Amino acid sequence: MKKILIFAGLFSLGLASCSTNSSEYKTLKAQYDSLAIVNQNYESELHETDSLVASVLTNFQEISSVEGMINVNPMKGDIRRSERDRIKDNMLLINDKLRASNDAINALTEKLEKSGGQNRRLQATIAALRKELEVQKQRVQTLTEELERKNLAIGLLDSMLTQRMSDVDRLNAATAQQAAALASQDKELNTVRYCVGTKGDLKDMKILQGGRVATEQANMSYFTKTDRRDLSQLPLYSRKARLLTVHPASSYELLPGSDKQLVLHIKNSEAFWSNSKILVVQVD
Repeated sequence: MKKILIFAGLFSLGLASCSTNSSEYKTLKAQYDSLAIVNQNYESELHETDSLVASVLTNFQEISSVEGMINVNPMKGDIRRSERDRIKDNMLLINDKLRASNDAINALTEKLEKSGGQNRRLQATIAALRKELEVQKQRVQTLTEELERKNLAIGLLDSMLTQRMSDVDRLNAATAQQAAALASQDKELNTVRYCVGTKGDLKDMKILQGGRVATEQANMSYFTKTDRRDLSQLPLYSRKARLLTVHPASSYELLPGSDKQLVLHIKNSEAFWSNSKILVVQVD
């Protein structure tokens, strides 16, 4: 480059000492213009080379920066799905930077070969860049392998979590089914039936047969079904009444209401229904 500039300076002095119309001037002018073009091309080539080197160095810096943002061992738990997506994007960016750096170094190598390989400074620069590129590739490869192992672990944990959630769902379903069965059983255990009627009504419903209560052929729709825990009083709408089914005398009372009509008061529900879950009351 210095030689080209010195020649350009000498040509400038030679031109200055010649007449503009002389053949010597024209020859020198042509040579000067040619040398100026060479100098311009050289400067353009040098600028392009510097730009390629700068782009590779910038890529290396960006790769290191992105690598620093990838944490394969988070402090709290496993890598969440959003974090995995971000890591994936960063790894794609790193690979793009590596490819761009490789392409730029290849372009520099091509320029060196075209120049006849005489530029030792460029040779040394390319060698250093290639060495650094290999270091970068190795680091990225190590990071990739670590992420793959981590993703495998995450996959296994996700599978275990899915299985556990499935087990929980099955357990909840079984528990709900068992609870429903227990509730149904509890309801059945506490379900009682009662009816209140005159002697004639009870006979017509085939509830009273031969002077005793019989339900084998009785019209069960005449009975009211209820939960014994909800039945503590039963208005009989009559001033005379007697229980035809067997219930401990101490478990109930027949007391007149404000209208003098009797009301059955169940004092001890457990004892009252201990002998029969059917209550038949005959009124007059």
